[in-house]
Amino acid sequence: MTTVHNGGTRKLGLRHAMGRDWYVFKVDLHLDGVIPGRHRRRILADLRDSIDADAANYELPKVLAGLGKPRVVAASYAEGADQLRPLWSAGFMAAMIMLAIYWVLLFTYSAGMLAVVVQAGGEFTSHFFFVKVMAFETGEGLGIGWSGAAALWFPLALAAVAFIPASRGWRVFHRRA
Repeated sequence: MTTVHNGGTRKLGLRHAMGRDWYVFKVDLHLDGVIPGRHRRRILADLRDSIDADAANYELPKVLAGLGKPRVVAASYAEGADQLRPLWSAGFMAAMIMLAIYWVLLFTYSAGMLAVVVQAGGEFTSHFFFVKVMAFETGEGLGIGWSGAAALWFPLALAAVAFIPASRGWRVFHRRA
C-alpha cells in the first residue's frame, strides 16, 4: 500500500519493502562468490536506494521489471571481478540440508527401534552410522537414546563434507596475481 503525505512524497509500505528486499536478496545470492563482502553490501545498499527512488514515481513491479532479472543485474556488477571466491552461503545451505537429512534418517531409525521395543519389550541396542542407538521399555515407560562420541563428530563430518564442495572452500587458498 502506498500513501501520499502532506509533502506529496509517497510513503512506501510493507509490500514494497518485502518485494524490494526479496529482489535484492536474489541479487545478493548471485554476487556471493564474486564480489567481496564490504563492496557487495555497498552495491546492495545502492540498489536498494535506487529501487526506492524509482518507486516514488512508478509501481514496484515496473521498477523491478525495468532492472531485469537478478542474475543479469548481478552479472553486470560482477564484470571484471575475481570469479574465484568461495560461495559461503551455498556451503552453509548444503551443510544445513545434509544435517536435516541425517537427523530425519536418524529419528526414523530410532522410531523404528522404538516400535520394536513396544512390541517385544526389553532393551535393544544398535548402530546407525557409527552412533550407538538404544531403545528400551521398562515398567515406568519407554525411551530412546544416543551415545558415543560419534553422535557429535559424525554429523559435523557430514556437514563439512557438504560444505566444502558447495562453498568451493579450496578457493580460500587461491593466490591472487
